[in-house]
Amino acid sequence: MSDFDRLYEEIENGMNGNNLGLSMGYDRLNKYIGIRKRIYTLVFGPTGSGKTAYVHNSYILNPYEDFISKGKGKFKVILFSMERSKIYTIAKWLSRKIFMSEGILIPIPKMMGWWKDKLTEGELLLIKKYKYYIDDLLKYVDIIEGAQNPTGIYKYLEQYAENPLNGKKNRVSEFHSIYNPVDPTEIIIPIIDHIGLVKPEKGQNKKEAIDKTSEYMQKARDFWGYSPVVVSQVNRDLSNPIYQKMGSFEPTIDNAKESGRPSEDSDNVVSIWDPRRYNTTDPSYDIEKFVDQTTGANYFRSVKILKNSYGEDSIRVGMGFHGATGTFKELPKPGLMEGFNYENLYDGTFFY
Repeated sequence: MSDFDRLYEEIENGMNGNNLGLSMGYDRLNKYIGIRKRIYTLVFGPTGSGKTAYVHNSYILNPYEDFISKGKGKFKVILFSMERSKIYTIAKWLSRKIFMSEGILIPIPKMMGWWKDKLTEGELLLIKKYKYYIDDLLKYVDIIEGAQNPTGIYKYLEQYAENPLNGKKNRVSEFHSIYNPVDPTEIIIPIIDHIGLVKPEKGQNKKEAIDKTSEYMQKARDFWGYSPVVVSQVNRDLSNPIYQKMGSFEPTIDNAKESGRPSEDSDNVVSIWDPRRYNTTDPSYDIEKFVDQTTGANYFRSVKILKNSYGEDSIRVGMGFHGATGTFKELPKPGLMEGFNYENLYDGTFFY
């Protein structure tokens, strides 16, 4: 086949609905970036902005629901959870599922018995009711706890890729090999949360460890056809008072912490931003209306596509954020916010 023939074959696959990928759970964002094979995504934001929750929603929980609803293909997430324990991560997912399905909030501290106010019998029954959900979800999600070094991450992905049940590397010449997956439609998403916690190997400094990890994510994309998602912090420059004087400041790619290599290597770069936390405004939404005056909880986040190798960038989407369960949901476009009931954010009904 010529290169054009291969391109046309992909176009025909798209015409037949075979290139839709999986849904992130957001109509507007999915139009621009979505989840497809061979896409490397960098997600970054300040501490406390909700970037881990965004990644879990967008690249694990919502795609899982989409995958289950379609009932075909294969789907796998390999989550390198550098700073959060597996049990607490699962507890958050369970709390979110109960909240979105039943409209009942069981906060993580209550679920884990950290409060004197213990679970009611009804809440305990709800937790048991959704055992099936967690058990099935974890068939498709591997969670690797604790900090890893670049080689450890690569070896885990290599072991999965070259398991005979998943695929095989074939040498086609002295200098060239190709990878043949058992199921070419399988979408495999390695997630590193976050890359700043990668452990340097002997002779490496922190930047070199980050750069090497990003290099491996490139290979995972280009050779195995994986769709890596890397989470990163912003640098500390945002604490500089000069940014607060800028009114509607937003992070740029240059604000990625410790190394520019992941943003250069990736196909998509997405920022998660909480303008109110840094005493700035949003250019499109009145962010003060998203604050519950009774509790002080802030339900607004801005998600912006800073880089998009296969489409438009500089796209900003306002998000409702329910911090107690880590749930994100797209807000109406700014021009359609008239008459929006902000109380539905505060009481949670907007999210389920």
